[in-house]
Amino acid sequence: MKNLIGILLLIIAFQVNAQDFNKVKTSLMINQYESAKTEYDKIVTKKPNLATTAEGYYWKTRIYSGFTKDPKNTTAFADLKNAIDAYITADASTNYAIAKENGPEPFFDLYLNNFKKGVAAFNEKNWKEASSEFDQAVKYSDIIFTQGWASSKQKFDTTSLMYAGFSNQNANNVDQTMIYYKRLVDAKINTPELQDIYKYILLQYVNTKDKANFEAFLKVTEAAYPEENWFDYKSEYIEKNYTLQEKIKLYDELVANNSISEAESLMFGDAFISAKSETETSENNDLYIAKAADAYQKAYSLNNKNFAAAFNAGIAYYNQFTSLEEKVSANIKALQNLNANKPAAPKDPKKKLAFDAAFKAQVDSIKKLNVALEAPIKTNVDAAIEWIEKAFNAVKNKEKLERVEKNVASRSVDFLATLYQSKRDKARGKDQKAYDAYDLKFNEYDQLHDKYNN
Repeated sequence: MKNLIGILLLIIAFQVNAQDFNKVKTSLMINQYESAKTEYDKIVTKKPNLATTAEGYYWKTRIYSGFTKDPKNTTAFADLKNAIDAYITADASTNYAIAKENGPEPFFDLYLNNFKKGVAAFNEKNWKEASSEFDQAVKYSDIIFTQGWASSKQKFDTTSLMYAGFSNQNANNVDQTMIYYKRLVDAKINTPELQDIYKYILLQYVNTKDKANFEAFLKVTEAAYPEENWFDYKSEYIEKNYTLQEKIKLYDELVANNSISEAESLMFGDAFISAKSETETSENNDLYIAKAADAYQKAYSLNNKNFAAAFNAGIAYYNQFTSLEEKVSANIKALQNLNANKPAAPKDPKKKLAFDAAFKAQVDSIKKLNVALEAPIKTNVDAAIEWIEKAFNAVKNKEKLERVEKNVASRSVDFLATLYQSKRDKARGKDQKAYDAYDLKFNEYDQLHDKYNN
């Protein structure tokens, strides 16, 4: 009962206030805006409380809307905005009943003005002003469209929303940009020209490390543009937001589940080979190189035409070989330094015997380090040869090589020459047959250097 009484009182108040503004309405009907303003001022002077009612604000919008038709009135749009904002607050509870009854023209006038000024600023690349104008255009167009005042039956003005999003993006207003772009996405708009907004949203989730939203929105994006390859964004998320240990764990899980793709294998291979340069310990180097080689081999197993994957696997082993060779060289240098700086032996026979034994133990400990490196060096050299030759054999007989193919071929022959040279030198004086075979392979690849570098 109380609610009914309240509604009746509101209706009565509305009717009374509406009658107060009859003369204003009459003047507006014949486009006499100055006269309408005079009548309005008389009314609110007589009854000041009417100025802050929904009716008072509405008729003020109609008056200033009329003033905007005069180019000389430079404050008309600012006055119109103030009046409309006040009216929106005052009449929102009745869903803009007064505007529906008497006409929403002021909303259109203000919206179109903001849109026009926004386009002008946009074309001049004044992103701050453009974003501000389109923010307002969206605000008023949202009311126009939700109230059904526009001829179109869309839920919102797509053009204003797009301009608002682009302007705010260029103005680096990330939060506001995301609001506009998400509205377009939620409306399932996936025209070709809007593909970049999907990319923008994905990148924001990458930058904010928002895994849940990234994974959910990636599915939305893939459904909206199924013909596009969106893997690079998944790769970038993992690259930026996963630790090395998390990458290894994820890689192992995908391999164990037999759910890893060729592209993912390549991604992990690149991540692990890059990790080599970031780590400080030899143990970690060995781990990451081994993982990189495994990932590249996995990619090749999923597509045996992927010569680049085979080449990268070979390079991973080659890197490990060179790393081990550096250790051998360091040990040799340490041995040379030890011999060069050997102190004079004591003259006492007993003390000299103990001195020589201690010095020999030092020498033997260094020599043992290099002996221990022989097996892993051989393993990595053989693996490097196996995988680089796979890559080289895939491209060597092509009549015309593409840029990437030529690069792989030219680098392959140089790496293979180095690897066979290493095997040849280790066989020197030990196994003449092996030496001759490796020397033959060395010369074969060494002579191909110019062929792929012209």
